[in-house]
Amino acid sequence: MKLISRALVFCNSQRKWVGDLFIGLAGLAMPLGFAPYEWRLIPFISLTVLILLLQDQTALRAARRGFLFGLGMFGLGVSWVYNSLYDFGSASVIVAGFIAAILVLIMAGYVAMAAFVTRRWFAKSSAPELLLVFPALWVLIEWLRGWLFTGFPWLLLGYSQVDTWLAAYAPVGGALLVSFIVCVVASALAFILMASTTQRRMLGAAIIIASLLAGYLLKNINWVRPAGEPVSVALIQAAIPQNIKMQPGSLGSSLQRYVGLTESYLDRDLVVWPETAIHARSFRVKNFLDQFESQLTANETELLTGIFVHDFELNRYYNSLIKLGDGSRATYHKQRLVPFGEYMPFRSILEFARKYINIPMSDIAAADDVSPMTLVGHQAALGICYESAYPDVYRRQLPESAFMINVSNDAWFGDSLAPHQHLEIARMRALEAARYLLRATNSGISAIIDQDAKVILQSKQFTEDVLVSSIIPLKGETWFVKLGNWPVLVLCIGCLLLSQFLFKRQDLNKVQ
Repeated sequence: MKLISRALVFCNSQRKWVGDLFIGLAGLAMPLGFAPYEWRLIPFISLTVLILLLQDQTALRAARRGFLFGLGMFGLGVSWVYNSLYDFGSASVIVAGFIAAILVLIMAGYVAMAAFVTRRWFAKSSAPELLLVFPALWVLIEWLRGWLFTGFPWLLLGYSQVDTWLAAYAPVGGALLVSFIVCVVASALAFILMASTTQRRMLGAAIIIASLLAGYLLKNINWVRPAGEPVSVALIQAAIPQNIKMQPGSLGSSLQRYVGLTESYLDRDLVVWPETAIHARSFRVKNFLDQFESQLTANETELLTGIFVHDFELNRYYNSLIKLGDGSRATYHKQRLVPFGEYMPFRSILEFARKYINIPMSDIAAADDVSPMTLVGHQAALGICYESAYPDVYRRQLPESAFMINVSNDAWFGDSLAPHQHLEIARMRALEAARYLLRATNSGISAIIDQDAKVILQSKQFTEDVLVSSIIPLKGETWFVKLGNWPVLVLCIGCLLLSQFLFKRQDLNKVQ
């Protein structure tokens, strides 16, 4: 422990630039805990380094170090934003780099905020109280960046633990509760390394053991039960390259490809095509929809496909899902849109960027409300692409829904980290709701995920494939579906208030 103490003095007092370097590297390592790398211990190590190197810093210095940590974390973790804009949005290197950099700077600012508040208002708290402060502030910041300015809830710490015992906290309090527990374990580890007495080290070890043991015990809870007979499904991955898909005149060949892949699986109860599989407005392909629906109806098969739907009354169009096979033509419209891809955020400020980014169908409207769609006799919770990062999109369709579906066109992200991270996020949604989740994508990664977040089947990227299996419709309600994020937010605020109470009581004891 003396060695740790000397190292902290060196990095925090004598050679502060060394501490800055280490904290940047710790942030850069953080994405390695997420898919596709899945080195699940890395987030604990990175956070422990962050906590240790924030000790004995002024609030401004702590903010600087938090910012450096965030630059590393998001600079690598969301580097795919640049790929998407440059490779498929026709943006120049400068414009794509500028927009990606702005996003990374904003995300790093959130980490800086958490570090600043920790040292500005809680710096005088003793180490035991810091066990409460850091997890609470980190999770509140994760929640804040999930909705502020439409939100960007990517790389939540909880996602990195989807394969560990800690994932069992998700049905209780969602991804944010898992993030909280990760921070608690990292804080306890830092506490052990800084502890001056055996008693304190034992307290830190007890917290870590209790957190892991509780996760192990929670795994044994069965939140749901079957709601009917198994449903046979087929997910179609046509793997049409994005540059070919958006070429004028490519619609006919795309439809032929999807129909050809589907015809061998018309014995399935449900077939799912990905987001914008039909990359045209529904009224322009009415004849195709009518003809193919007749074929589906004759085989007693239902199809859910991505398509654009034009609302002539409001003169706007949506990124949608439409059901064929029962004559209802039920639709679901996307609510959460991708910034720069489907709409231009801060339009009055960034309108100039539209001249330099060429993304087809980038003026889409967002739907105002949502309800489950009935598929093969069961209600299903639906989401399109980026919506999988917003748990409330699915929560509002539960617990009535017996299973979940997410369709996406991750071809926009190419061979980057995004498709792997996106699948990991979808697994967390399945775990929170305790439902099967069908994920159909254009170019991968398509997957069938069970209620425990286990991937039953998974496609390879950029490969034509059809995933065929059966899923079990489920009923029941997890605590997260019932209560959402509010219990975790109350827990975090309670931790901050408790730390202040303990600090004041500590001061009072000193006076006496």
